[in-house]
Amino acid sequence: MKLTILGSGAGIVTARRGSSGYLLSINKKNILIDSGSGTLRKIAESSYSLKEVEYAVYSHFHPDHIVDLISLLFAFMIPGDHKPKNLTLIGPNGMRDFYQNLSRNFNNLLEPRECNLIIRELTDRHLNFEDFMISSRTVKHSVNSNAYRIETRSGKNLVYSGDTDYCKNIVDLARDTDALLLECSHPKHIKVEGHLNSLFAGMIARESHCKKLILTHFYPICDSYDIVGQCKREFSGDIILAEDLMTVEI
Repeated sequence: MKLTILGSGAGIVTARRGSSGYLLSINKKNILIDSGSGTLRKIAESSYSLKEVEYAVYSHFHPDHIVDLISLLFAFMIPGDHKPKNLTLIGPNGMRDFYQNLSRNFNNLLEPRECNLIIRELTDRHLNFEDFMISSRTVKHSVNSNAYRIETRSGKNLVYSGDTDYCKNIVDLARDTDALLLECSHPKHIKVEGHLNSLFAGMIARESHCKKLILTHFYPICDSYDIVGQCKREFSGDIILAEDLMTVEI
């Protein structure tokens, strides 16, 4: 299981950090997890191609997590051999309506050709695929916000928080996970409802007993502070500060 960070930022894009986007590779199956602004460009800059993306998982419907879904679907509408045979979109309740509204607003230009589009809604339950299982829990952010746990057949697993405030569901979902990919929008002296700062992120990591903590979803102010040092006040385990195009073996 290998994680590639495509975007480690949040709603404000900088030269250092694009909006949220990640690629998880499991036995040559590639799962796109969120796709904020610039995600598709980062896939091109990485060792992957669009043709290798067979699954796309979305935590919620805010632009900094989903806007490049438009570019992905448009690319898969254009004829050519640059796309997979199947694309499975997975998201919270409302995913089908979200796609249908997009397609209608773009005059049906987001309907893939020569690529079978499958849409699955997933909230507080799980789905089984050939190489992995994905389960979800709702988290404390906007309406229809999911966190996900993705687990291989061999038992390796990663939990992705999406955007969330401190809540029991993310602690429970991340229990004993091999890697917790956790939002950390702000340094410790700033607390915004619906998001985590470095102290609350550390608290969730400690309470969940995760084996590795990967902090992500940074607003620009975070780059002026020692976010890892702040987080260590609550969590003494392995902490990684996400950077765009970083890869992490899990």
